[in-house]
Amino acid sequence: MKIKQYMVTVYAVLVKSGKHNIEELPEAYIIPVAEYLAEQEEGSTSADSPAE
Repeated sequence: MKIKQYMVTVYAVLVKSGKHNIEELPEAYIIPVAEYLAEQEEGSTSADSPAE
């Protein structure tokens, strides 16, 4: 199955909003969505950190 990047974003939004569990996603999308969510979380936490 070919991964479509826009679907990674769509699935990530659904998982983050609680509409889907990551385990319910098509198998090919589980890892890309998890990585996308991790990147988003890293970006939001580093932006919240005070600058030194």
